[in-house]
Amino acid sequence: MKKVLSIFLSFILIFSFTFEVFSANNINITQKAININKNNTNIYGEYPVISGLSSLSFQRDVNNKIDSIIKSKTTSYSQKTTNKIEVSYDIIQEGNILSSMIYFKNVYNNEIVPYSVNIDIKNNKYVTINSYFNANGLNYTNKVVSNKAANMGVTYKKVTENTPFYIKNKNVYVVYGAGSITFAQKGNIIFEIPYKNLNNYQINKTNYYKKSQYNVKMVPLREPLQYFGYTMNWEANKNSITVLKDGKFVSYLVIGENRYSDKNNKVIRQLEFAPEIKNGKAYVPISYFSEILEMLFAVDNNENIIISSYKL
Repeated sequence: MKKVLSIFLSFILIFSFTFEVFSANNINITQKAININKNNTNIYGEYPVISGLSSLSFQRDVNNKIDSIIKSKTTSYSQKTTNKIEVSYDIIQEGNILSSMIYFKNVYNNEIVPYSVNIDIKNNKYVTINSYFNANGLNYTNKVVSNKAANMGVTYKKVTENTPFYIKNKNVYVVYGAGSITFAQKGNIIFEIPYKNLNNYQINKTNYYKKSQYNVKMVPLREPLQYFGYTMNWEANKNSITVLKDGKFVSYLVIGENRYSDKNNKVIRQLEFAPEIKNGKAYVPISYFSEILEMLFAVDNNENIIISSYKL
């Protein structure tokens, strides 16, 4: 009994409700205090509890998710010695999107480990970078982060669905904790991913076909090009298409020939298949848009293809 009591006293975990710190659109945020002392490690601070969601089951799941983050990190820190960890959080609301940022700061070396939970409070669902930006969200975000990291002279670390982020002024802000990609003394490194710089076009799954033996997706050429501001010049005698943007040459291709020129009209590339005519329309492999036009593409959960142009 004394041994059990000793173990209990060496690992004191206190949760207590304090006061309401955020209230909007019937959503209330209260905070829980945390105080753990074990093996010369002290973990203390507050984290959020969300209430007021229209779905109680989703609300419970969200708070369980936050609890899981807290318990996982406190367990990890408590297994080490001589740590002093400060737990804090930020709440950011952008329209129907509520972002909860949770930070674990090592007071001794200033390193910070951030986590995020992003939810749509209207539709009671989680928000990811891909769900916010559409299927090319992560691809676009990595393009932007890679470019900005190079300009800042910091280490580029690939963004995944587990990378913390929040949404503000319609833009996504990816957060790297202090010490994760540069010196901890510089604090958190945050990359802004502009919403307006990504432009998506959807090709419904009924509007493209596959080369069955290779599963290569052949997509219509004209409609996506027109959507993104390109024009096509068809030369019937050559069975060829010249693609222009703002009157300037972009690409040249010939139906039935697996030879695609790029914007310099010098490098000739082969893709999976030559362009084809089907039901009076020109089709190309989806890779034409990524390899020749330098766009992004992805297939969403409904098997629709999303083609995206972007600016860095």
